[in-house]
Amino acid sequence: MWPRRWSMDQTWRFGVYEADTRRVELRRGGKPVKMREQSFLILVYLLEHADEIVTREELRRLLWPSGTFVDFDHSLNMAVVSLRDALGDSTDAPLYIETIPRRGYRFIAPVSAVDGTQGRLSSANEIAGAPQALEEEGVAAADDRPAAATTRFSRFRYGWVVAVAVVVLTSIGLLLLLRAPRPAVLPARSKAIMSTTPSLAITAAAGNARAPVLSPDETWIAYLWNGPARNQYDLYVQRMGSSSSIRLTHNNGAILSAPTWSPDGKEVAFARCDGKNNGVFAVSSMGGAERKLATGAGCLVTVEGPPPVAWLSEDRILMVESCPSSANLGLAVFSLANSAEHCLATLSGNTRMTGVTGFLLSPDGNTVAFRATTANECCDLYVVPFAGGEVKQLTFDLQLGCGDLFAARCNDYMWAPDSHSIIFFSNQTKLPWLWRVSADGGPIMPETEYPAIGALSKDGQRLIFSEPTNVELPSIWQASLTAAGGPTKDNRKIIGVQEELAAQPSSNGRKLAWTSRRTGSYEVWIGSAKGENPIQITYLEGFSMSPRWSPDGKRIAFAVWNRGNSESQIYVVDAESRNLYPITTGHYWNDLPSWSRDGKSVYFTSSRTGRFEIWKHSMENGAETQLTHEGGVTAFESSDGTTVYFSKIFDPGLWSVPSNGGRESVVLRDQPRFGFSFHWAVTEDGIYYMDPGGEPRPTIDFYRFATRSVSHILTLDKQPVPWQVTLSATTDGKTIYYSQQEPQGVLKMIEFPR
Repeated sequence: MWPRRWSMDQTWRFGVYEADTRRVELRRGGKPVKMREQSFLILVYLLEHADEIVTREELRRLLWPSGTFVDFDHSLNMAVVSLRDALGDSTDAPLYIETIPRRGYRFIAPVSAVDGTQGRLSSANEIAGAPQALEEEGVAAADDRPAAATTRFSRFRYGWVVAVAVVVLTSIGLLLLLRAPRPAVLPARSKAIMSTTPSLAITAAAGNARAPVLSPDETWIAYLWNGPARNQYDLYVQRMGSSSSIRLTHNNGAILSAPTWSPDGKEVAFARCDGKNNGVFAVSSMGGAERKLATGAGCLVTVEGPPPVAWLSEDRILMVESCPSSANLGLAVFSLANSAEHCLATLSGNTRMTGVTGFLLSPDGNTVAFRATTANECCDLYVVPFAGGEVKQLTFDLQLGCGDLFAARCNDYMWAPDSHSIIFFSNQTKLPWLWRVSADGGPIMPETEYPAIGALSKDGQRLIFSEPTNVELPSIWQASLTAAGGPTKDNRKIIGVQEELAAQPSSNGRKLAWTSRRTGSYEVWIGSAKGENPIQITYLEGFSMSPRWSPDGKRIAFAVWNRGNSESQIYVVDAESRNLYPITTGHYWNDLPSWSRDGKSVYFTSSRTGRFEIWKHSMENGAETQLTHEGGVTAFESSDGTTVYFSKIFDPGLWSVPSNGGRESVVLRDQPRFGFSFHWAVTEDGIYYMDPGGEPRPTIDFYRFATRSVSHILTLDKQPVPWQVTLSATTDGKTIYYSQQEPQGVLKMIEFPR
């Protein structure tokens, strides 16, 4: 199977890897890595043509020279996925293999060839200084150049967006679906600590405990927990050494930030976002009534929740808020006495509107580290002196993460106790890692002291962190009802291979389309109404989302987020995976398509006017008409084609507008709730929607057109995720599809030996 022109005794070296063609073996740190033979062939061919584009047709001739019929696209995709898995590489932030959309692949890392190589090296790959092995796990070291240097991580970038809410949109909800975090691969020192230093469980009950924060005297801990019922996150406090906790909030479907303690330790503050009464609140650490400290709270649309706050003194807090000098969100010192704001830092020079999305005050109180999304970076770290001064960028080109959008862990960073450096989690490859960077900037080094991100004691001898106990990926469930809005006959999981999302039934209810990550990228799949006989119909190796069937069941409209720029477009493809073409253009977000009942138009949301509005695209002549003028993000046409129902991104509720345009009317005032703008579906008789504030757990309810009444349909067994496209129904309303998952985690403490 080997091409004759390849020398059988050559070895290619890149990073911590060696590809030995004589042994047909990939080694990492000297240890063999299991790999399929086809994947190894692809690797060697890419190495031989390093820094060049290798087309998919070249690889077809390489792997199947005889022309033997195979499902070429699928087989090649799987071989490349297997190769990337072996290298710990990522499609979104590649270290080694870059995908060239619709063309092929390119090997981008520095390469050297030894042992009489016959291969050719481009000048770009003659650069000295390839990353060296760090330890036995074989994860590449950070580049020893200054952090400001351009690195290979720049292959994947975000671009500008036109509204704060755009963080949501990669098919809007799908972009920000937050999977339960994967445990980090730890450096040797950290693994030694974990194995020799026992961790003490602080919490043990069911549910997911996260965001721990120590009180000023370090005798109490505040954290978020979705409780034994696993319904919604509330704020709890617990004395160190005790097994009982005190519940401080009684949430009703809102989204909370991580907590912060008052300087005297008597109160706990937090930000709450519900679309109605957003703001920063405080509550006694012993329980009691809440009091509002400030409005706003920078309620970004992020699945991680709103940004945190810091209680600086009796009458001042630090929060993320809009600054008068910038359209972007920045860091603002807010006076509780007179509501005056002092803007500490903004990213006004960037075109992306999200700006600052979170921060941490250093232990000595002199410096603020914050994370931000900008035109060229996603979720990088910055610092600014608290006394005022220049903003300094510490990480570049996805070094903080977000390469894998479903494992985005931008909140995972902490200050070292000496306030001189910051430790952060990076998922820039498929092998997660902890890193450290000086607050003064400079090289990014692997973290060898602490094994996790969490709350450190002032002396650095204790670490409290959240440890996942169950990493359950989103699955698609099907509920069968006796009638629209009637009792549930059956409710079961039907698809659960990988992340499985956005299921949409065809008009006749016989077929299903959904988004799956089972091949390594988010692609559109179709199958039977129960998800059987799945067939992949897109091969874009990116983010293909929110598929919607045409009324005749012959075509599917879906959204595609284009890597390298901040825009998405609506595409249409035949159900047989033919005739793929875009129907929208422009450097903005066009997203969340849905068909008119006659199949002549596609509704979608677009940011082209500066905020998200509903538009209507004619499939006959391409004309596009703006349908809403006060905001709109998800739209579905009524069964008779006369009305379009839609939701808004910040405001809870549902609205309607005539399908040809006109006056907008309120249908439901408070449902769907904030953060669940995509969790609803229109049927002939009414609208299904998901209520995250249901008791004892989130529910799916039904609004009936004829009576304008609401009835309960079912209670979820697990948890939905905010901002996720997840709920759909057949036209007759007798079958519901939805996604749910169940992240679980406990708080643990490690006391380090002195």
